[in-house]
Amino acid sequence: MTRWFAKLGPGLMLAAAAIGVSHLVQSTRAGADFGLSFVWLIVLISVLKYPAFRFAVDYTSLTNRSLVYAYSRMGRIPLTWLLVSFIVDMFIATSAVSLVTAGLLISVFDLPFSGPHVAIGVVVLSALFLLNGQYAKAERLIKILVVSFSLLTIVAMLLALPLLGAGERDLFATITPSRALAAFIIAIAGWMPMPMSGSIFLSMWAREKKALSGDKIDHRSAIADLRFGWILTVVLAISFMIMGTAILFQTERVIPANAGGFAAELLSLFTAIIGDWSYPLIAVAAIAVMWSTVFALMDALPRVTARLVDCMTGRIEQAVTNYTTLLMVQVIGVTLIMLLLLHSFGTFIDFATSAGFITAPALAFYNYRAVTSAAVAPHYKPTNSLLIWHWTGFAAMCAFAIAFFVERLS
Repeated sequence: MTRWFAKLGPGLMLAAAAIGVSHLVQSTRAGADFGLSFVWLIVLISVLKYPAFRFAVDYTSLTNRSLVYAYSRMGRIPLTWLLVSFIVDMFIATSAVSLVTAGLLISVFDLPFSGPHVAIGVVVLSALFLLNGQYAKAERLIKILVVSFSLLTIVAMLLALPLLGAGERDLFATITPSRALAAFIIAIAGWMPMPMSGSIFLSMWAREKKALSGDKIDHRSAIADLRFGWILTVVLAISFMIMGTAILFQTERVIPANAGGFAAELLSLFTAIIGDWSYPLIAVAAIAVMWSTVFALMDALPRVTARLVDCMTGRIEQAVTNYTTLLMVQVIGVTLIMLLLLHSFGTFIDFATSAGFITAPALAFYNYRAVTSAAVAPHYKPTNSLLIWHWTGFAAMCAFAIAFFVERLS
């Protein structure tokens, strides 16, 4: 068991990055507003996105190269798509997860500060922790945090199951098609279980993990690690939807629109199900797992962006040297968003998650090109069934991307 746990790493880093906004916020909101009406969406979008992440692990474990290197071999257009994706995630995604973390801190410790100001503090402290850019330090911490909170969430979900339908209450909302509903569906799907750019992070983490292990992580172990993390993210997303349905939707409670109020309502889900005695444990675990999401993003984004800059300037074979500089740029960018651009918690979260579809189809396509390139041995190339799966997901992501732009421009 210990040896198996030691081999885990990138999959749990993936779960850490995923569990944050898409799970704690969007899955809970979906359950609170619509009951179990959209559980199919969580499962479907997670299934459709899986091949792109599988291709990332396949390519890295078989070539010892990250996807950034693979993109660099395809030309400047793929690298440009990566740059757009990283700009969105480095500033908007990091702002979103730090704001949710700030809401939890405000709720638990009754802080007399606004969400944006506390979020800036979260980002600065996280940057100080990761300043030397060591993957191993972040991975050890995140393993403990994600596993602990995951177990607590699953226990709470199981205890909530008997409450579903209690007193003949409805489990599903009456769905009326509207622009607002379409926007919410796009927002849920954008980061469920995480944005497509996560496949690039996963590739970097897999490469780091293999190097740290002395190349002891083989292809089969790498795929098993991905499957574990992927299944965990889907189970947890459904768990939050179930709790939101049982405690909020069935009692017609309205979720507050500010970060602190939302966090307080989120923590009440656990205490209503498990008991008031559990509040300290749940509060600490929730803050820890959200902060671990901040760690995961702030570890990955400057690292991958630094590698991208190397590739775009013709230094493909050189080691990354700009991590610290880009980490500081990330801190400054998030600070400016928090102080100048943030007006509504809910609106900002929906925009941040919806923006995941800006580059999703392109990244899925280039991941496919990487794993079918000459760098991968023929007997390791995707099977026909996996390719059909991939192209189905690609078509769905194109449809969501078009819907996102139509909704934003209309």
